[in-house]
Amino acid sequence: MRTNVLAAVGIVVAVAALTVGPEPAGAQQNAMARATYVPAPPRIDGVLDEALWQEIPVISDFVQREPVDGGIPSERSEVRIAFDESNLYFGFVFYDSEPELIRRSILHREGRIDQDDHVWIGLDTYGDDRNAYLFELNPFGTQGDALFNDESMTLDDWNWEGVYSSEARITDEGWTLEVAIPFTTIRFNDAVAPEMGIAIRRAIRRKNEEVFWPHIPQQFRGGMTNVSQYATLTGLRDLRKGRYMELKPFAIAGRSKVAGQETNALEDVGLDFKYAVTSNLAVDLTLNTDFAQVEADNVQINLTRFNLFFPEKREFFLERAGLFSFGKSRDTEVFFSRRIGLDNDIIGGGRVTGQVGSISVGALSLHTDDLETESGLVPGANNSVVRMRADVFPRMTLGGIVTNRQNADRHNRTVGTDAQIRFWNSSSVDAWIASVWDSDLDRSSAGAVDVQLQPQRWYSVSGNYQTVDEDFAPALGFVRRRDMVKYGGTVAWTPRFESSPWARSLVMALVVDRIEGQDGDQQSSSQLSHNMLSFQTGDWVSLNLRRRFERLELPSPIQGRELPAGDYDFFAMDGSFRTNQSRTVSGSANLSVGEFWNGNRTGYGGSLMWKTGPFLTLNGSVSRNEIELPVPEGDFSTTVLSLDVLGAVSRSLFANALVQWDDVSKVLQANIRIDWIHTPGSDLFVVFDTGYLTGDLLDPRDPRWLRRTGVVKLTYLKAF
Repeated sequence: MRTNVLAAVGIVVAVAALTVGPEPAGAQQNAMARATYVPAPPRIDGVLDEALWQEIPVISDFVQREPVDGGIPSERSEVRIAFDESNLYFGFVFYDSEPELIRRSILHREGRIDQDDHVWIGLDTYGDDRNAYLFELNPFGTQGDALFNDESMTLDDWNWEGVYSSEARITDEGWTLEVAIPFTTIRFNDAVAPEMGIAIRRAIRRKNEEVFWPHIPQQFRGGMTNVSQYATLTGLRDLRKGRYMELKPFAIAGRSKVAGQETNALEDVGLDFKYAVTSNLAVDLTLNTDFAQVEADNVQINLTRFNLFFPEKREFFLERAGLFSFGKSRDTEVFFSRRIGLDNDIIGGGRVTGQVGSISVGALSLHTDDLETESGLVPGANNSVVRMRADVFPRMTLGGIVTNRQNADRHNRTVGTDAQIRFWNSSSVDAWIASVWDSDLDRSSAGAVDVQLQPQRWYSVSGNYQTVDEDFAPALGFVRRRDMVKYGGTVAWTPRFESSPWARSLVMALVVDRIEGQDGDQQSSSQLSHNMLSFQTGDWVSLNLRRRFERLELPSPIQGRELPAGDYDFFAMDGSFRTNQSRTVSGSANLSVGEFWNGNRTGYGGSLMWKTGPFLTLNGSVSRNEIELPVPEGDFSTTVLSLDVLGAVSRSLFANALVQWDDVSKVLQANIRIDWIHTPGSDLFVVFDTGYLTGDLLDPRDPRWLRRTGVVKLTYLKAF
């Protein structure tokens, strides 16, 4: 790896650290809320009829963020906050002048609640201005939750599920909501009277209006993720903390049939155990771990030369998963939990996560079993990672990571360090470097620096540098592309049209990058013009223009067609639009045309979603590519069809079915998942997974059913 990466990382981090100063005026950083102690808990039924609610101070000074930043809300909102030794309580009254138009359609937990009227509760429980819990609720009281890490989040962070209670009601004046969050669900400072950061956001979907308390202006692009802008929650004291335990045993039964193999009976038991060493440090242990209830991945057809990314969906890995993140997300990740247990079963192991003073700590160790395959034995291994992050200055974090995968035959170890700095409004510097030691390979390294500058809310500039050695291969990581040095930058203009009756915002960005090999020879380059216009209705339309250059030193396959070595220069454009998904019927469409590896490619597709009501939603999509490559048999097409069916009887009993087919594998796949939450945190899952070959058989005697699995899994959460 080029020796200047370490110097670049150090210089950029040092310069950025010197720029960290007081936050600009605008965010209500001095806003305060006080929780009121209640000797008897309210009944969580969505009706604020207890006398205690009338005696609690009301927070009502919400401010618009959308459509008019700093504007007066069109509807009044009221929040009351209470607590006892076990729970934090919220009582909401959301007035609405047209209650019959309140949008609510989601009953299944962790569904797309953002398509309804909803509220977000953000809690910075450590008071560190960096990390927070997010609780999302709609007018049914349906729950969704997520985690913010270092003032950022990804889609994967929505997979965390906390245990709490909520109920909501539609009234003649709007809707009301009651929430009880146990202090055993969240981690917080071990203090007699802990202070927490808090922010609340209400969305009125038919108006595409968002109101905040405290006001977090548009200059802070992350909105709720800008934890440093939260208000302060005071008044809490003598909370239940420490020595909290959870036992979650499970039992599984079912049968599985794979083509060419005998039917296997699936019978097993296992156990998950959680112990709170302190109020902000927890130990998780797992024995005989099973993930039968995990949702299926969406089908992806690879039209690139590099690996595809599939996100983590398994519950054990999701709580505070962002703490373990290191590197460039979905591109060069030093730790990627899907490397553990997808092939070799997990026998057991444990994890420690939490906060010790200003240091966030995460440690994980799991052991996998040997796997017998037709090609031989795949030995199990110990899979371990230790991650630490220290808050050294306001909005500045330094961290490190160590990963190790080892068995009797070989080892693979990675050590890395990183820094994150947030300054001004939405400006930041992220830098990291890591090295791998492998028993079969020489030492290799990778690193990156990413600088984002936004002096004003209507424009931004960024630059990035990344280097990855040819043999950089962390066994517990994900690396999309090796042997490269990448330079890139973005200039964006992002005006808002707050007085327009139809347009809301515009994004116009120019993104350029250049990739060289470690030998300095150019490999790739691209220039992208990204343009997106959002409307007051919640619809949007986009147009992208892209030019790419690719140099192949050796022949390379694209969907089985081998491209000869040489230079390739091609231009393409694509357009798309999507309508507001909160409507009863919504949809999207896209079209792309242009050159593709000295040939041509036309891609088109779309989706249509129909909410028949809160009990059934149908979402179908199609994606097709028609490709002409200047190689033998270079004319081909790819098609992916998908139908997602969401059904719900109530908030505790719901199901989803994902049916997919593509003309590359020619396999019709169906994954059906029924979930009954029989008590909070405890589930009964019924899962069916099938794969049926629709294409021609090489031998008429070969089976068309590639797999058929039916599983019942029962979990029960017992807290002490």
